[in-house]
Amino acid sequence: MLLDSAFAAPNNAGMGAFAGIEAFVRVVEAGSFTAAAERLQTAKSSVSEAVRALEERLGARLLDRSTRKVQPTEVGQVFYARCRRLLEDEAAARLEAQALQEAPAGRLRVAAPEGFAARHLVPGLAGFLSAHPAIEIELAEAAGPVRLVEDGFDLAIRVAEAPAAGLIVRRLATSRVVVVATPGYLAQHGIPAVPADVARHRCIGFAPLAWRDCWRLGGEMVAIRPVLLTDNTESLRAAALAGIGLAALPDWAVVDALAAGTLQRVLADAASPESGIFAVYPTNRLMAPKVRAFVDHVAAGLRARGLSH
Repeated sequence: MLLDSAFAAPNNAGMGAFAGIEAFVRVVEAGSFTAAAERLQTAKSSVSEAVRALEERLGARLLDRSTRKVQPTEVGQVFYARCRRLLEDEAAARLEAQALQEAPAGRLRVAAPEGFAARHLVPGLAGFLSAHPAIEIELAEAAGPVRLVEDGFDLAIRVAEAPAAGLIVRRLATSRVVVVATPGYLAQHGIPAVPADVARHRCIGFAPLAWRDCWRLGGEMVAIRPVLLTDNTESLRAAALAGIGLAALPDWAVVDALAAGTLQRVLADAASPESGIFAVYPTNRLMAPKVRAFVDHVAAGLRARGLSH
C-alpha cells in the first residue's frame, strides 16, 4: 500500500516518485543526507527535498532526523525493505535489457512468403540456432504481406518491386522471373528462340501475378493460354518439374533445380520482371541484436545460393 501511494498520489510527476524512493533508500543506507547525496552525485538539498516530497505523498514520516543521525521510523523500516527490493529489481531489469542488446536473445517472430521460407530460411536454421542458442524463432508463411506492428512480428521477408512506405528496409537480394521447363519437355516440344514462340507452347500460369496469362518478356507482352493455373509457388514449381510445360517463376524458387539440371532456363537474354528481396522492420522498434543477426544470416545464405544483391 505504501508503494501504491508513492506512485499513485496526486501531483506525482512520474519519475519523481521513483527518484524519491531511491533518495530515501540511500539515506537509510548511508545514515545521513550528506553521504546519500555523495552516492547519488547530487546536492544534499535535492535529496532532502525528494524525501520530504515522498513523505508528503505517503502521509507518513519515514525518517527520524537529528543533528547527529538519521534513521528510519517504524513505518520507514517496513517501507525501506520494500523499496530496496524494488531498486534491486530495477537494476536487474536494466542489466537484462543491456545484455539483450549486447547478445542476440529472445523469441524472434518472422514472416516470409509461402515457399520462400522452406527453401531459403529453414535449411540454414540449424546452424543459426546453434550459433545463437538464446534465440527462439517463430516462423509464419503467408501468401500476402502481414501486418508487422498489429500482428507483433519482429521482421518480415518480402519480395516486391518496392516495399511499402513507413518501414525500415534492407535489400537482401534480387528476384528475377525466369522461364523454365524440364529438359524432357524441351526435347519433345522444342526450345523457344524468341518471346513470341512461348505462345505456341504448353504453359503453366501463376494466378497471383498480373501477367498470369500475358507474360512480359524482352519488352514484349506475350499472350498465353495456361493448361494449368495455380495460386501456389510450390505447385507451380512442381508442375514445371513434372514436365507439364513452360513456367515463369521467381529464380529463388528454382535456383536449386537449375543448378541440378532438372529444370532448364529458356529465353535467358529476354528481359523479365525483377523484384527486390527485402527484410523489413517496424519503424517503432529498435534494431534488436536478434533481428540484426538473423538478417545478416539470411543475406549470407542468399548470396551463397547464387541470388545476387
